[in-house]
Amino acid sequence: MVLLSTSVYLTLAHVLHRNFDQTLMNRAKQIKEFRDIISILASGTFEDEAGEFISFYFYADKRLMHISNRKSEIRLDTEIIDRSISGENVFLTIDVPNMGKLRFYLSPYKPDNPKIAPGKYSRRRDERIEGLEIHSAALCIARPLKYNDIALQHLLRILLFAVPLTILISGMGGVFLAKRAFKPIDQISATALEIEENDLSRRIEVTTKDELGRLASTLNQMIERLEKAFERQKQFTSDASHELRAPLAIIQAETTLSLQKNREPQEYRKSLQVISQEVEYMSTLINQLLLLARADAGKEYLLFESIELGDFIREVCSDMEILCMDKDISLEVNLCPDIVVKGDKKSLKRLIHNILDNAIKYTHCNGSIRVMLEKDNDMAVLSVSDTGIGIPEKEQLSIFERFYRVDKARSRSDGSSGLGLAICQYIIKIHKGTISVESQIDKGSIFYIKLPMTSTLTGILHLTNVRDAQNKEDDARDSYKTAAIASN
Repeated sequence: MVLLSTSVYLTLAHVLHRNFDQTLMNRAKQIKEFRDIISILASGTFEDEAGEFISFYFYADKRLMHISNRKSEIRLDTEIIDRSISGENVFLTIDVPNMGKLRFYLSPYKPDNPKIAPGKYSRRRDERIEGLEIHSAALCIARPLKYNDIALQHLLRILLFAVPLTILISGMGGVFLAKRAFKPIDQISATALEIEENDLSRRIEVTTKDELGRLASTLNQMIERLEKAFERQKQFTSDASHELRAPLAIIQAETTLSLQKNREPQEYRKSLQVISQEVEYMSTLINQLLLLARADAGKEYLLFESIELGDFIREVCSDMEILCMDKDISLEVNLCPDIVVKGDKKSLKRLIHNILDNAIKYTHCNGSIRVMLEKDNDMAVLSVSDTGIGIPEKEQLSIFERFYRVDKARSRSDGSSGLGLAICQYIIKIHKGTISVESQIDKGSIFYIKLPMTSTLTGILHLTNVRDAQNKEDDARDSYKTAAIASN
């Protein structure tokens, strides 16, 4: 407000002074158009405007003379008069006693008729000079500035009154608007305080589309994500408890029956076998839970290196062949060579093992499993297809959830914990790949795993160097054994 008021005041002052100077210039032009204006002024018949002072300054007989209709002289600096007579337009302001501030405009004037009628022309007192001729003179027009000053003083008083009043009203209005503006924030805070861990179903009411509305929507989305996370946590805890409760119940039942009375060694052996199976199942389940817990916490240690994926998959498939032989399942492997990826061997082995284990587990006897590795632009595509029981279409998006089973009534006789595909999805995520499934009931399933490839040449060179180093190490070890044998 202060800057605005100062700008208004200075702007108005500038405009008033500029218009005032323009008025003086227009008046000078008008006076110059009068014929024999100097004679008219000398005769005292010129009617000037109220408060106006008009005079001519000129040199006669090397003396500076002046003429005015008021027969009065306002002393001006001779240098300024000389500048005007010589052809320069001059503005100046002088504080004249008994007249206040006057604004002067001096303009050069050359009369059409140099001979001026006799009259009173003087410098300090009235002197009559006969036969005077004026070839160059300075027209001087002056007007009082009191009306400009009155207008500016009036504006200043208005501003001095209006600025504090405006600030006061603005402050009161600002407080009122601020309270209204922050009222939704108070509502958001109150609602947020009422939301607890046990009740995340409440949402903040969104009534506007402005910044506060977007804030409320963002908080609602955050609460929704938290609610889903808590629900997943509760479901995870419930499922884990359920999975662990069953083997513990079996172990307790077996030990109780075994301790009730003396039994035959075969019966004890059978009970111990059951207990061993359940302990092995619990150990596998706990290891999987620990793996997912470390993954969620970001504390899983991974060692990424270049892997020739074809040889790597062939090794894993050779380990799984014995499981296929138990169910008379044919395992066909078709791998494209020279596909190199960057990954953690332990994690990728677990990934392929889980996919193949599921394929073997849910494929009937005398079925078939096909493993293929292909290139798709800069991606390595591993597909594992089987002729198993298949997955319903509505269940295909949920099979990667933890503890999810398509057949809710399926017993644990197949050894499944419902965590295998969840672990697969985590491994794929950390390797920046994708995993998807296509399946039909009673026709089988196809799992597609896509991993980004590294530069083939770089990967092959790396693998070659590693193999050379391993061969040298093996040669050194053999030489050491031979020397040791010779020594003995």
